[in-house]
Amino acid sequence: MPEITEIAWFPWKADAQDLPANAELKALGPELSARPGLVASWFGHPFERPQSGEFINVWESEDAYRANQSSPLYTRLKSLSSALIDTSDPNVIPYHNAIPFSKPFSAVAAAPVVQLSSIFLPADVDKAAFEAAFDKVLESIYGSPPDGFVVGTHGWALEEVKGAKVFATASGWESIEKRLAAHAGISEKFAEVQKYSNVVEVHHTSFHKTK
Repeated sequence: MPEITEIAWFPWKADAQDLPANAELKALGPELSARPGLVASWFGHPFERPQSGEFINVWESEDAYRANQSSPLYTRLKSLSSALIDTSDPNVIPYHNAIPFSKPFSAVAAAPVVQLSSIFLPADVDKAAFEAAFDKVLESIYGSPPDGFVVGTHGWALEEVKGAKVFATASGWESIEKRLAAHAGISEKFAEVQKYSNVVEVHHTSFHKTK
């Protein structure tokens, strides 16, 4: 079974660092790192929203991921996290999903900057046709990789989001400046993919390893 990469993003309250729930979460750190089937973890603050946190967990299998989801420790984690999440803006919604990426996420996470993208597609999307279009785009872009590109991976998320299927991508870059400089040329080549959906969430994070 492939590894499962769990991605969770939350907008934090302005005073999150000072709340009791934050101290309790930090105290849970050793238990969280010792969860069965957890291979590695990372944390970072997206450049676009520094007052937010992004957590990445890599699980050895979908079974290990599902077992964690139903554990008492996960219930505790959700409860403490909810006390820190800023819900003042109804348009800013926390995100959580899990993806069996085509390549190990660890290689991407090691890059100085990671771009994470989620493409939201109709529930009845032809997955094979979409992937064929996506693969063509990859060939056109990375046959001659843009300056600063390190490595990339992609895959279908396990969960739908508001009835939409989610195709996730992750790519590593040498710097945020090089990623942004490459943006124009890359965006033009995604026209074929945009025929399937133009609902895309993209952000960039510098991760540090926590396990």
